[in-house]
Amino acid sequence: MKLLAFAYPFRKKAQGTDGPPADFIDEHEFHQLLRREPSGAYAVSGKGMWHGGIHVTEAGAGASLDLKGGVRCIADGEVVAWRVDRIYPVSEIPAQNGQPAISAPYSTGFALVRHSMEFPKDRKLTFYSLYAHLQDFADYENDSHLPRPKYWATRFEVTTYAQDRPTIGSGSQSAPADQRGLRVRASKPHGKVLCILPHGAQVSVGKREGDWGQIKDASGVSPYPGTAGGVAHPAVDGWMFLGEEHGAPVVKEVMPDSSLDRVVVLSSPSEVVPVKAGDLIGHLGRYDSLSQQTSGRRMVHIEVFCDDSVKSFIDAGRAWIRQNGAHVSAWQQLVLPSEPTIQRIDSGTTLYKQHGEEGAQAPQTGVIEVFPLAALAKGSADRQYIETVAGSDGDKRRWWKIDSADVRHQPIDGWVREQSFAGGTVTREFAQKWVDFKTLDDEHEPTHTMFATTNGFVDYSIGADVPDVGSLGKLSPLMTSIYQALKLAGDRAQAADDLRNASSDPWTALRMSRLIIQHESEWANPHKWKQLIAAIEQRTGPKPEHVEEQRRIEKLVWWDAVKAGLADFPVSNVFHIHPIGLVGNFLRVPGQVTVEMLKRIFTEASTDQLQIVADELNPRLEDYKLGSPLRLSHFFAQIRQEAGTALNTSENLNYRSYVLSQKFSYFSAHPDEAELYGRTASHLAQPEEIANRAYANKIGNGSIASGDGWRFRGRGLKQLTGRANYAGFQSFYPTLWARDDVDFIANPDLISEMRYAVRSAIYFWISSHLPEIADMGHADDVVDRITKIINLHTDSYRARKNNFHIIWDNGIFSEISR
Repeated sequence: MKLLAFAYPFRKKAQGTDGPPADFIDEHEFHQLLRREPSGAYAVSGKGMWHGGIHVTEAGAGASLDLKGGVRCIADGEVVAWRVDRIYPVSEIPAQNGQPAISAPYSTGFALVRHSMEFPKDRKLTFYSLYAHLQDFADYENDSHLPRPKYWATRFEVTTYAQDRPTIGSGSQSAPADQRGLRVRASKPHGKVLCILPHGAQVSVGKREGDWGQIKDASGVSPYPGTAGGVAHPAVDGWMFLGEEHGAPVVKEVMPDSSLDRVVVLSSPSEVVPVKAGDLIGHLGRYDSLSQQTSGRRMVHIEVFCDDSVKSFIDAGRAWIRQNGAHVSAWQQLVLPSEPTIQRIDSGTTLYKQHGEEGAQAPQTGVIEVFPLAALAKGSADRQYIETVAGSDGDKRRWWKIDSADVRHQPIDGWVREQSFAGGTVTREFAQKWVDFKTLDDEHEPTHTMFATTNGFVDYSIGADVPDVGSLGKLSPLMTSIYQALKLAGDRAQAADDLRNASSDPWTALRMSRLIIQHESEWANPHKWKQLIAAIEQRTGPKPEHVEEQRRIEKLVWWDAVKAGLADFPVSNVFHIHPIGLVGNFLRVPGQVTVEMLKRIFTEASTDQLQIVADELNPRLEDYKLGSPLRLSHFFAQIRQEAGTALNTSENLNYRSYVLSQKFSYFSAHPDEAELYGRTASHLAQPEEIANRAYANKIGNGSIASGDGWRFRGRGLKQLTGRANYAGFQSFYPTLWARDDVDFIANPDLISEMRYAVRSAIYFWISSHLPEIADMGHADDVVDRITKIINLHTDSYRARKNNFHIIWDNGIFSEISR
């Protein structure tokens, strides 16, 4: 079995000008931000309507989020449907009653991702995550630096700035003057020219590496030959340059008309697009209000839903935990971690004044609280304590200082023991137990209001003078169950108000996030909204915004279109799961790479340099594709060979003369120069002269006289060598470090600085697709496959395997896992 990877739908906004965005690890932080979004809360909106997801707006929670980085997929899965607006549709409301006219753009764009979770063995749950109101295509065209979702069926169109021409053919034959375009090469960057794509030609690209793309479809394109009078070879599988020449981009990314303004359903297994947790899904789109003159409001709606199999799935998981959770061997049989990931503190738990000491008038919790154990462990040192003497259970356990609330939901704090706590019920829980999650499937009102009847909602919304207008007795059976599950302690006559405001209290919001609620989707059956509007207008009279609202709804719905294309897609009366509650329960926070771990590998390196390595890696292990012990072991096994145990960041060219002749073809052909420039008993080596000859006219370098060999000698933790590889790093750099404006061609010595030395190794690791090879396992042949890509003709294959086994067999990175 394999754990499904999860990620929060946004990262935190970067702190400072050059800091990277940070990952959330504690669900409580995200719920605090969602308090700024009362109109789009789960599961009751600020208007008193059912709401199956959450909203994040630019001015609300988005003010603290990395919006440029976009909306991220919450779990590994596959995109099965999407829609992109070419340009936002606009709702038009004429001027009325002295109020100006309203022109309100809104997004119908969305992406739908299917996920599958397994637990225990062979018991699976299929669920879907939805990301609605995404940015239109025109906005991406207006900002060429904004990354685009990879699931889009985009094509690249050759622009007039591409000025490649066929070379002179036999007999000095020249190509016609109008044969200009973009070369397609058999390999990048200097491979054989296969053909030239004409201006305006459109092709689709599969693999992307830096500024290069490998063509996967060129249907309808008639390329020019690479040589005048020659044959144009097929462009498919060839590589095209995607960057800039002559001061402008040689290609532009375009969306075929067939992929815009319509629901695209990927119905066959060959069509679905795999996505990973944290992959870009899109960016916030426009959704301007119809009731007031606003401009530029951006938001996204995120929700999760599944069919009724979720009930039996949760029951099966809880049953397995009851029977097997305490047995390490049972987890090993499933190939799953055997340690709990959640700390639960029940209501009625006494918070001690100090660890081990209750103290006088110690407060008691009035709420149930769950924390990721990883988040507690990463807290400050003064909020955790490990016992020096075993407790009554015979174990030396941790104490945590936590923030909580009393029965009135007023803030309190204090200490609890992570388990076997005399002050109350404190337990470590497995995510697969779905601790505190509860399914609700009571009857709901068909027009999606809180009330048992549509007229009851209308009375409440217009403030009608009727008895008990917002009381518990007027709510639908479903909303009554939600109210009771939240244990709301207010006046039952104000039950509707309390439900509308539930998200404003962090503890109630946390409890709401554990409710899995069956309700018809708001993205299906648009007729229900007509019923609601008709009931409202019977009391208020017709209004232009109601007409526009209905038009919006008819454009927004997509359920029937997806159902028609996906045979196994559920009917619209689905169970909804709070997306942040789901991620918070299942997220496994990677451990940290520590100086102590690195010291066991690089025994001669300084602590200061190792700290720089750890600080560079830890915030972005997943971005760097190093989020597992196996990947880290393969990565550092190669680094140990390239940079040595002292972690050298610049190539040592202090070669003896006879070694030069053995190592470099130039010196084997010029033994007299090997003797002249290499180290002998009578003189020192001349590193600059050695580099300029050893690397001349290769790896993108110029002649000996150009000095490129010395200028672009081996630097970084992977010993990046040659102008072409430096240029490749330069092109790749903005994809991960866009805020850092550096020029490695003009300042190659930068790569010797440890921060950039690490990044140069990350570049090679990702661009060479080494993580995918590392995932194949820990056998020697896997190490050899990686070594062949890094240095095919090296004599260090055995040494690199030894390096790997030193790291892997000793479990140096065993604490780091997704």
